[in-house]
Amino acid sequence: MYQSLISLTLCCTWIAGAADTGITNAFEDLKHQGTIREEDSPMRVGASTEAMEALIQSEPEAQWFCFPDQREMALRDSRILPKRWADMSSLRRGVLTVKTSPGEYFVYQLGLFAARADMKDVSVEFSPLKNDEGQEISPRGMTCFNAGGVDVYGKPFHRAVNVVRGNLQSLWIGVDIPDSASGPYKGTVTITPREGLSRTVAVTLDVQGLPVRAHGDDEGYRMSRLRWLNSSIGHGDKPTVPYTSLAVIPSESGTDIQYLGGVLRLGRNGLPSMARTFYNEANTLIPRAQNDILADGMRLVVETDKGPVTWTSGELKVARESDGKVVWTAQSVGSGMELICTGTFEFDGFSDIRLNLKSDRDLDVKDVRLEVPFTEYASKYFMGLGRRGGFFPEKGIDWKWNVEKKHQDSFWIGNVNAGMRMLFKGDGYKRPLVNVYYKYGRLRLPESWGNGGEGGIRIAPDGKGKVLAGIFTGPRTLKAGKSLDFNMELLITPVKPLDWKHQVEERYYHSNSDVSSEYVKAARDKGANIINIHHKKDIYPFINYPYYDASVGDLKSFIGQAHQEGLKVKAYYTTREISIKIPEIWAMRSLGGEIIMDGPGKDATTVTNPKGPDKWLVDNFGTHFVPAWHNAFNHGKYAGEMDLSVLTTPDSRWNNYYLEGLDWMVRNIGLDGIYIDDSALDRESMKRGRRVLDADGKRRSVDMHSWNHMNAWAGYANSLLIYADLFPFIDRLWIGEGFSPNSSPDFWMVEISGIPFGIMSETLNSHNYWRGMIHGMTPRLGWSGDSSSIWKIYDALNMAEARMLGYWNPSCPVIASSPDVKATAYVMKDKALVVLANWTNKDVDTVLTLDAGKLGFVPGKASLPDMPGIQNMEASIDLSSTLSLKGGKGMFILLEK
Repeated sequence: MYQSLISLTLCCTWIAGAADTGITNAFEDLKHQGTIREEDSPMRVGASTEAMEALIQSEPEAQWFCFPDQREMALRDSRILPKRWADMSSLRRGVLTVKTSPGEYFVYQLGLFAARADMKDVSVEFSPLKNDEGQEISPRGMTCFNAGGVDVYGKPFHRAVNVVRGNLQSLWIGVDIPDSASGPYKGTVTITPREGLSRTVAVTLDVQGLPVRAHGDDEGYRMSRLRWLNSSIGHGDKPTVPYTSLAVIPSESGTDIQYLGGVLRLGRNGLPSMARTFYNEANTLIPRAQNDILADGMRLVVETDKGPVTWTSGELKVARESDGKVVWTAQSVGSGMELICTGTFEFDGFSDIRLNLKSDRDLDVKDVRLEVPFTEYASKYFMGLGRRGGFFPEKGIDWKWNVEKKHQDSFWIGNVNAGMRMLFKGDGYKRPLVNVYYKYGRLRLPESWGNGGEGGIRIAPDGKGKVLAGIFTGPRTLKAGKSLDFNMELLITPVKPLDWKHQVEERYYHSNSDVSSEYVKAARDKGANIINIHHKKDIYPFINYPYYDASVGDLKSFIGQAHQEGLKVKAYYTTREISIKIPEIWAMRSLGGEIIMDGPGKDATTVTNPKGPDKWLVDNFGTHFVPAWHNAFNHGKYAGEMDLSVLTTPDSRWNNYYLEGLDWMVRNIGLDGIYIDDSALDRESMKRGRRVLDADGKRRSVDMHSWNHMNAWAGYANSLLIYADLFPFIDRLWIGEGFSPNSSPDFWMVEISGIPFGIMSETLNSHNYWRGMIHGMTPRLGWSGDSSSIWKIYDALNMAEARMLGYWNPSCPVIASSPDVKATAYVMKDKALVVLANWTNKDVDTVLTLDAGKLGFVPGKASLPDMPGIQNMEASIDLSSTLSLKGGKGMFILLEK
């Protein structure tokens, strides 16, 4: 009955060496000192057939075995019994004695082997741990991470632990040791399958020495950071910077919810009847600038043979739950159907609305659809449903669900200063994987909106001054008493005012060099004041684990040096993948697919792993994973090493760990912010991260990069749509990997600039000095161009105080006669910088029309400032003359009163 495990043991090759059968911290100490590699662990030695037979026969009636062990002796493979465990005597299998320190969050392991039967719904019960003086450590300070914890939303959860016959499972146990503890503390832990006998392990924690700092979190090898998995740091409804408290104002026509950027009005049916922003065309908040997004109220239409159902709506119940959240519910009835609308609205303009439809009888309907009428003003631009960002298409949109090939469930429609992103989902929605990993975590077709693939979205002008969106299901049968959940997310844009001041003042250096010794000098010499540290660097070698013991001292030293030079430092930090170098990697594996994304393992191929996973992953993980980014070190401290990573599961407890790690870096190494690259972070986690960064009132920034997702690998998605709900908590974008600088101006506006969303960007592959600066964008020093000439102009003109009046803004004082030339003016009190961009690859002649009233002064002088690498000249210019612009280039013109 254990033959399959024996066979696996015999056919797998493991590193040779004698197992350490003593339960000591020797291996841990040597490994931490760097004298033993992780690959040399005794846990890599599989038990022989004879040892397996001896173990089984030692307890002829036992259905399962338990092996208590120290944290560094982590189980590697659930199919292979380590020799170390097979050699344990029955006496030692019932006892665990280990040393720990006061104040430490101590972690140990219980290995389960289901020798003769499946183990189902295993429970773990702790007794108090008591010392000779009667002092005790309460079970409230103990946890089994495999059996549950606290999810990403701060809610406790339980998970059933099951072990298939012939397999093994590690249970990872954490104990919070008080600072005052001293001497041996004794107690028990009892393991009980739902069916079968219990086993009890006598546990002795010998507490010695001085208290450790921060529960031991400063030293990763202790694995005390596993407690971070259950953290609730950053939770709450208090508005983050720069948002204000919500206000609920009843009116005759509905209930208004006022927030920083505008107002949302709810109709009696619980659906929005008005959405209005208070931004002018420069995306500055001005209350008199009222822009309507909706032309009328949203409504759910159920169309039968007798026509649309007439709804009767009851009382709309709205309550301000906190400064940052409003909740509501409404009921409508008609023709034997009930429609319950519940919703939440948050301080940044985000709303989650759930429509529950139920019929009292079986009913065939022609269609169920949500109708959303947009104003013409708020329908200038469009993005999503397979369409690249740009002007709203004249022929409209006609789209159907296809989750197999398309990561498409949302769209954005709007103008520069008024728009809405809508995302449609059903009950049990799970966020899909992003980037080249979409095929391993696709969208789930919502039963409601999708209707087996019959559902879709049509958007077109209605001929009456509106643009009508219909999110339809097509013909279907409503089953008696069965509910359908038509759920959606709304995000009103812009999410916040454009922050031009910090766009000018915060200047990034982002090097691709593996060696960091020249970063500070290179940044300082060119005028940058923020250094982004990518992974695969000598001070940050392993992806998404910047607190690796052997390198954290180097990173902290670097940050200190940069601070002495007046520079800030941010680190690459996201959640899409994790390095196999993390000390908790085997504990994470023991959680099944909760944190490490389940997948085909050795048979998986991706763009980053076209020939399949690295041999190490094949040999050690085998299956149930998706290989992700990998790097080989050729230079510096880690030369000869390989950083391998695996994909993470979205919205798991890894986000809790990530946020605690962020807090630890802010407090311990002086981190000034983070750089996010195509993330698995959800909105709630990003909001929590913002609170962590802002906790002490110091400005720390977040910038986010994304790859071009409009391809088969990524499901033909729009990068900005995927992450739009994170934008309220992000300070800057770096979009455009795979975007051509020759894209049209409307594409630049919607998919690259960030302007319609209230967040500014920098150029990447779309690098073009003139086209970038038309949108307030510069390249990132060290990676995509040299911005130093522009930064010098910023300083010379004090452009942090300027108003950006873009070509899209009716208040722009400069217009070029050629439609191929765009002009943006940066206007100050008595001077202005005008940027012209030729959007063709041919030379273009143009004449400028200048409006002195909009400019605020009459120019007495116009000149071309010398900008090395951009325009190598310094000369006066006649504004009334024809200007010749080179193909793909433009001009920077300084106007002075």
